[in-house]
Amino acid sequence: MRADASTRLQWFALAIIVLAALLAYPRFALTHDASWYLVATGMWLDGAQLYRDIVEINPPLSFYLTAPAVLLSRILPLTASQAYAAYCIVIGALSAAWIIRLLARSALAGAQRTILFAAVLATFFVLPIAEFGQREHLMLMLAMPYLLVLALGDQGPRCTPAERIAIALAAALGLMLKPYFLLVPAGIILARVARDRQWQRLFDLPNLVIGIALLSYVGLIVLVHPAYLSEIVPPARLVYAAYDGHPLALWLRPEIGAVLIATWIALRHRSVLDPVLTALLGGAAGALACYVIQNKGWDYHVLPLAALLLLVVAWIVPQRRAWRSNDRLLAVLLGAVVLLALGNQIARGPYRNPLADDLAAFVPEPGMRIAVLSADVAAGFPLVNRTSARWASRYPAHWLVPGAHIRLQRGDCAGQVCRELAEVLDQARGNMVDDLIAYRPERVFIDENRGKLFFGSEPFDYLAFLRQDARFAAAWSCYARIGSRRGYGVWARTCGA
Repeated sequence: MRADASTRLQWFALAIIVLAALLAYPRFALTHDASWYLVATGMWLDGAQLYRDIVEINPPLSFYLTAPAVLLSRILPLTASQAYAAYCIVIGALSAAWIIRLLARSALAGAQRTILFAAVLATFFVLPIAEFGQREHLMLMLAMPYLLVLALGDQGPRCTPAERIAIALAAALGLMLKPYFLLVPAGIILARVARDRQWQRLFDLPNLVIGIALLSYVGLIVLVHPAYLSEIVPPARLVYAAYDGHPLALWLRPEIGAVLIATWIALRHRSVLDPVLTALLGGAAGALACYVIQNKGWDYHVLPLAALLLLVVAWIVPQRRAWRSNDRLLAVLLGAVVLLALGNQIARGPYRNPLADDLAAFVPEPGMRIAVLSADVAAGFPLVNRTSARWASRYPAHWLVPGAHIRLQRGDCAGQVCRELAEVLDQARGNMVDDLIAYRPERVFIDENRGKLFFGSEPFDYLAFLRQDARFAAAWSCYARIGSRRGYGVWARTCGA
């Protein structure tokens, strides 16, 4: 392994940015999704059963990967949010250190390694500034050594079989968080196969290991968490389309502009279109497909695409044969790709949630039990985390309700499907009343907005919905309205605990 000036610079840069991250990120609020997983994982570790006591749409790996941070917070004088931020930073630091060692054994020149590593650091510690700890962020950190070795091909490091297996297993932990993530390495592999016609690459050892890990994960779900397949997947297939984004929100993003520019550069400057760039563009295509298939347009869904675009630029910059003395256009276009891929996330800054800030005033004491009647996860999280409240629901948000309500109201079903949608609403209503009775939350926040998020143009009243359960009237008689903020009514329990 080379210990030249480039490698030393990479180690120095890693140390500086990790120190900066440790000083900054534990002070910021976590995203609503990461905050929910901390609370739900704590419930799970305390004995709650996944997909019965915790009704979450995603498969269980997210809980397993969150558990170390929750356990750490119970040992050290850290909040769960601080422990999780530190945990993510450590994952990023270890992955980046591994990449330094891999690049040092590659055939790349010093400048190539340094610029490529700069893109890795930006991906791990700058790009996700508003989405730190999201599943996309975890995937990128865990899978990046594998993605780079895959893309570099013959120019990459020579790895022992043991190291290749380790790289694949780390990648599998990230890629299995969402099945869509597998499209990223698939894009790299297919791009290389299409260029080199070497179909045996499909069966390289790391790919086989990931395939075995994926099958093992499916087996784990079937044997340990069968309720996910029987209780979560069927209703999700019926109703989760309510969370789909508008086509304009999906496509009118700066990162899509960066894709168009990067594609033009590759076609216009064919001298840079070597096997590595072809592979990276294939990975970007896979990341774009991953983003589009999810069909939400959410900021964190685009992180893998932005990361691959940064790697594309990092590979082109040192390719001096692409540059002419008067070719300033290429420099401008590469700068535009970086700005469009990275700038939007940086401009957003650390995660903010004004709704949680306002509702926190109604939770004056730690340990208070709170519930939120809303389809928006951000209404309850990180409100629970920042107030040290206790979550009084099995749901992160009432995600079953909007899709079923919309389809039934619009007649977007027939026969058996309509009956199944009605059953979904009945089950959701029953669970909500069960939780109200069992948890007896001291504060209940109710979305009273006329245009509720994810309900489209269909009106919906949570209290009217719950009154269809005969038990609700008696349970709700213990609550009085005490205020409202940002379209959310606030109700306090007036009966004894």
